[in-house]
Amino acid sequence: MIYGIGMIDSALAWDYASALLQNEFLDMVLKVVNGIQVTEENIAYDVIKQVGPAGEFITHEHTLQGFNKMSKTTLMDRRSRDQWEASGSPDIVEKAYEKSMDILKNAKSEPRPEHVQKELDEIYAEYEQRVAERKSKEASGKK
Repeated sequence: MIYGIGMIDSALAWDYASALLQNEFLDMVLKVVNGIQVTEENIAYDVIKQVGPAGEFITHEHTLQGFNKMSKTTLMDRRSRDQWEASGSPDIVEKAYEKSMDILKNAKSEPRPEHVQKELDEIYAEYEQRVAERKSKEASGKK
């Protein structure tokens, strides 16, 4: 279980940028933990035949595509330092705040399915009933 994404100051506060950064880091960890999915596409028999027994695969387009799938990030900058500096040396934290503000401003949430909302309403009603019963017992001197 992953707990505490975005929490700061011993969970007394929550930070949007921190949540986005931690989410990206956890995505990378989960990719490693989940391993490599063995599929016909990943095995790439046609590439093996093309490259041959003593060939190298690092510079092959298929390898690059696989790397890009495994290493896709939205906040981390995977370019070389020279390329990063040439683009103005964007700060990852600033990028995270910009993205979080964009999400807050533009995200369109869909309503919960009716059955889910009904179940949540029932849970809340049960909670309210228990609170009322507890207050009633406390008022009458019982515990």
